[in-house]
Amino acid sequence: MAQAIGAELTELRRVKKLSQQKLADRLGYDVSHVRQTEMGGNPTLEFLNAVATFFSLKLSEFINRAEVRVAPSR
Repeated sequence: MAQAIGAELTELRRVKKLSQQKLADRLGYDVSHVRQTEMGGNPTLEFLNAVATFFSLKLSEFINRAEVRVAPSR
């Protein structure tokens, strides 16, 4: 799941054409938070909420988008 969250963050960031550093600056976090999350690290709920809010998503929507990435094909 952590890798799916990272992949979702990467996709959202790239769609907005933001570097990891620019996103981190806008979120008020160090770039290491963005980098580690995108690489599959375990982010805090506070960081995930900041990400979701920045991209105009509810936290549950952001998590759901990540869950879809790991859902088994039917």
